[in-house]
Amino acid sequence: MYLGIDIGGGSIKATLLNQKLEVLQQESLVTNPNWTNEEFLFGVLEIIKKFPKEKMHGIGIGTPGPLDIETGIIYHSANLKNLKQVPLKSFLQKYYSIPIIINNDANCAALGEYYFGNGKGVNNLLVVALGTGLGAGWVYEGKLFNGYKGNGMELGHITIVYKGALCGCGQQGCAESYFSTKGLLGRYFEQTKIQLNSAQEFFDKVKAGDVHAKYVFQLGIEIFAECLRSIIHIINPEKIILVGGISNAYDLIELPLKEYLQKIVFPELWNYTRIEKGLNVAGSLGAASLLFQENLC
Repeated sequence: MYLGIDIGGGSIKATLLNQKLEVLQQESLVTNPNWTNEEFLFGVLEIIKKFPKEKMHGIGIGTPGPLDIETGIIYHSANLKNLKQVPLKSFLQKYYSIPIIINNDANCAALGEYYFGNGKGVNNLLVVALGTGLGAGWVYEGKLFNGYKGNGMELGHITIVYKGALCGCGQQGCAESYFSTKGLLGRYFEQTKIQLNSAQEFFDKVKAGDVHAKYVFQLGIEIFAECLRSIIHIINPEKIILVGGISNAYDLIELPLKEYLQKIVFPELWNYTRIEKGLNVAGSLGAASLLFQENLC
């Protein structure tokens, strides 16, 4: 049996699968944004201990980066701000002698859609995770692209606006600072001095015709489209799947995004590049999929 763990800013979720990829058990644990390294490590261990140790053949873990997938060290986390140089893999190996694989959460989202979602059978698949931030994972000919040490495909940190809005990474003009939950709410606050609490609240204002929300939304769409244009021209994907909380507003996003992309992408590429909403497969399933990539299942 194979355990997948999804580490998020608000919770840790875990799913146990059998060899037929059937879900046997699921557990979750609320995270504390002020956790120290030690508290975080024992939090992960606590949720793993809820599963029968003797039945587990491998553990896959998805976590926000940056990280080192070879050593299993998390360098830091935007949502768990006190984490620094966390030796997650070596810590867990003290308690479990089975294979443990750690990767970026956006990469796990890509694998989840490839194995369980709308990416099944797609030869060249790009999955874009639109949530608190903006990330991506690329699966080509059935294999996940990691880059060096697992930090490739940081799509949200492509600079689109020269000296633009400040991003959480410390740079200016990143796509993420315009088209993510943080980006949309941040740009709306700049316009109105009103702090919204969620992406849903923002999209409700767009639907209601709020002039500032509509402006921020259209700007975000255009910047996201320019970001996608770059990656389409680089990797020539067969399909792009959007997942994450913002993808729940796909009914608003689809038409303006595709209309803008059609204007700026080479026609020869646009004619066959498909864009659609994903099934938003649980991140823990994507994490378990890391084991499939290593032929450990």
